[in-house]
Amino acid sequence: MNLKLFIATVLLFSVSCGAPKSQQTDPRPAAAPQTQVHKEAWTWKGQNGTNVLTDGWNIKTTITYEHIVDSLPTFYESLLKHYSTVFGELPYPQERLNVFLFADEPQWQQKVVELLGDEACQWEGLGRGGLTIDGTAVLYHLDSRGRSRATFRIAAHEGWHQYAEAVLQDCLPTWLDEGIGTWMEGFRIRRGVLEFQPASNWDRLSTLRTIVASDRLTSLPSLLSSEPNTLLAQSRGALLGYYAQLWAFTSFIMEYNDGQYRPALRRILTDALNGRLREPRRHAGWLLAFTEDPSEMEEEYRSWIKAYVRPGNSWR
Repeated sequence: MNLKLFIATVLLFSVSCGAPKSQQTDPRPAAAPQTQVHKEAWTWKGQNGTNVLTDGWNIKTTITYEHIVDSLPTFYESLLKHYSTVFGELPYPQERLNVFLFADEPQWQQKVVELLGDEACQWEGLGRGGLTIDGTAVLYHLDSRGRSRATFRIAAHEGWHQYAEAVLQDCLPTWLDEGIGTWMEGFRIRRGVLEFQPASNWDRLSTLRTIVASDRLTSLPSLLSSEPNTLLAQSRGALLGYYAQLWAFTSFIMEYNDGQYRPALRRILTDALNGRLREPRRHAGWLLAFTEDPSEMEEEYRSWIKAYVRPGNSWR
């Protein structure tokens, strides 16, 4: 079973990765998120809800705030466009991706038990969040009243994992899959227009600032070889720090020196898409996919991060 767990304040715990699969993708290029939307009544254990169908998603929700339900098609279709274009052209999934978005945590817990049975108990103490199980996202409304920002951050993060599982033949290394997931969380809505902005992520930024201020940045080789389940066993804080630093490292890869390392990331994703992904076997591992001098890259990263977290920096 392929299971990923997202914990607000925005953690993601990856338990396993499915076996490589044959590629089944739609080669159409990413376009503006214009989609046919169909809505119909849906009931789950006596709770009235809505089934929202778009070109790329099958969303079942018990949320009753109409403005949130009405915003789901545009947000989710924008996610697919973003996933398939931000790293260069990647394909759309051939089939719709499935989402259960519940109105509250008790409904979510019932669905998790339904899907995981006895295994569900191990996730009970992990707090607010959501799961992706065998490619299906199981989420719930995290925001107060009729707000939706935290909920949509989860949708964006988990949606990346759904997308990657659907279109990539090879599983990405944990650090990259989770790093991209955190990088997808940031967005803003300005004058009614949705803009994906990775830096717009206060939870990650505030955690990263604390780590930098206390000189506790993890070395890149250690960061890339860490496993979320091991860190979770240590403390929640260790896991939060891990995800904040993965967000930072992914941002560094995308932004440093006008995208110096971006082509290497695209090569990794292309290799995963085509079933050719292999980790470099020398001591520095995945860092060698980006540079012949990991020590120099580490120095660049640390210098860049210190400037990145500085209050008033221009990116904000």
